[in-house]
Amino acid sequence: MTTRLFSLLFLVLTADGLMVFLTPVVVYMLTGSLAYSGLSYAIWWLPRLILIPLIGKYIDNTGVRPLSIISDCIKVAGCLLLIFSNFTDPLTVAIAFGAVGSLISIGNSQTMIAYEKLIATLSVQREHHVNLMARMDFLGMIIGPIVGMLLIDYGYKNLLLIPCVFYLINAWYFFRAADQLNTVQLSESSSTAPEQQPFNRFIALRFILSTPLVLAIIGLALGNNMFDGLVESSGTALIDKNMQLPVKYFGLIDVAAGVCGVVGTYVYGAMLTMLSRRLLLSFGLVMIVIPSLLLIFHTSSLTIFILCYALTIIGKVITGNINRIIRIEIIPTSILASASSLVVLFCQSILPVVGFTLFLLAGNNGAVHYLMLCAVLISLLSGLLLLMLFRPEATAR
Repeated sequence: MTTRLFSLLFLVLTADGLMVFLTPVVVYMLTGSLAYSGLSYAIWWLPRLILIPLIGKYIDNTGVRPLSIISDCIKVAGCLLLIFSNFTDPLTVAIAFGAVGSLISIGNSQTMIAYEKLIATLSVQREHHVNLMARMDFLGMIIGPIVGMLLIDYGYKNLLLIPCVFYLINAWYFFRAADQLNTVQLSESSSTAPEQQPFNRFIALRFILSTPLVLAIIGLALGNNMFDGLVESSGTALIDKNMQLPVKYFGLIDVAAGVCGVVGTYVYGAMLTMLSRRLLLSFGLVMIVIPSLLLIFHTSSLTIFILCYALTIIGKVITGNINRIIRIEIIPTSILASASSLVVLFCQSILPVVGFTLFLLAGNNGAVHYLMLCAVLISLLSGLLLLMLFRPEATAR
């Protein structure tokens, strides 16, 4: 694993962070409706759930490089579509931004699964590189929204040129730098017997369903994703209606979360040498549950909302890193991308449900609070189950 690879990962994730900021903000600015924001969010995630298993399969069978190039080119095409289109109908706005957002999120999944595969096959410091991968993710989450807040007043179409450039840089690198990626080694490590390749998804699915530890990981991530999805899809309306502030301040939520995410990677790195995974996971759960509950009961204060949500991110960094390293360690390398893509699929399946629920409830703010409570409960119960399933030898440092 090279510094250049992680620098490119940072560029791509910064572009993704900018798009994550732009989509809900622009949809709400153009429609003024939480319901349409929820619909856009559902459309953003639904195609991703269909295509993620295919992404994992093709990474295992064809390698990281070809899919990375295709993914970046598709994301550029989506951004250009928004730049050269003019929308007036609210439903069209929600569908268009949701569809392009889905291209971005599919590409984001491809990027993260590809780097898991690279770490599993090339890294001799897996926990360090998993943590570094999370750090790049959260740095992108900081820089992207900051750029968005600073430049949104110049027009969202001008802003869309920035992710276009970043995606093209990454595609060009993967197109030109086959040697640096050690494609021969990756090919040898990731290939399976020809007769097994068409059944990768079924082998991976059987492995997941027969491994309680992985099922507990899925439950914990599902609860965390549900909570984050509610914040992302309803945050603009809460800022506008509950806090009486301009919707561009929604970017502060992502920036604060990104800052705490980066802090979380350093906390995780420091605690990794001192605590077992069981204790690390326990600490992460506390950092998720308590601030989440405070946030739910103080949605009228921007300061408390941002602070509490940001603190939950530290817990999610810790639990997310533990989840990822467990997957890398216990899933056979030959089906790692396929199995990881299915895990991601299950974990994120709640997100379109969140979006459609908000749309059907016509943006009912009270319902958002109850859904947030359900999300926290799912995270807590799944985390406790994961603690029970940890074996002493698996958590010893």
